[in-house]
Amino acid sequence: MGRELSCGVEFMRGVLLFFNVLFVIVGLALIGLGIYIKVDDNFASILSKLADESTTFQGQSLGFLAFVMIGSGVFTLLIALFGCMGALWNNRCLLYMYALILALLMILELVGFIMAFVYKSKLKDVYTDSLSTALTDAITKNQTDVLSSFRDLENSMKCCGVHNVSDYNDYPQSQLSQQCKDHPDSQGCSAAIIGFLNKHLPIIGGSLGGVLLLELLGLIGAIVLAKALKNKPDHIVVRGPRRR
Repeated sequence: MGRELSCGVEFMRGVLLFFNVLFVIVGLALIGLGIYIKVDDNFASILSKLADESTTFQGQSLGFLAFVMIGSGVFTLLIALFGCMGALWNNRCLLYMYALILALLMILELVGFIMAFVYKSKLKDVYTDSLSTALTDAITKNQTDVLSSFRDLENSMKCCGVHNVSDYNDYPQSQLSQQCKDHPDSQGCSAAIIGFLNKHLPIIGGSLGGVLLLELLGLIGAIVLAKALKNKPDHIVVRGPRRR
């Protein structure tokens, strides 16, 4: 009777399955977080709505973030499926396909990681200059939808105006949100948003770095297992999932 695969290869197979279970968890988390951002009444969804209604505000990237996260989550689940099938059935074709897709995903994530930090350097332009223009246009042109979104932003972020309450000095006090009326000394919304993003972008970057490391280990594991299956002697038995 033929011998089974070595303990080292069986261990690598188990590790690869473990990584793919983690990929499933990460994928579901990304999908859930993307849906939460899209439907929750927080500043990201408010900014997305403001960007849709205003022709001068350029903060659309946060609204697009929800779709990117949902798409990434679905893509991660598909990758995990390839990895699990390749490891369970000891299929070298699926393992190589899994490694290739994983490598492409790592490149895309690395590009996104770089773009996030490039975007960080442009926060002032997006959330001060364009937000100020959007507010001024909304008040002078009486764009009620934009003004409503801006008031929601002020109430959500506990801020007032773009810079501070002085942004409303030349306009009727009826334009003030409840936040500005109750707390006229609140910081401007541009400072509040930039502070929030500066606080959370390093956390996002660190999390992405951890995911990249996990994907790199999964990539190495898939290639090692596929090579071991290719070079196995004829008398070695490859076990797949047992059929009942």
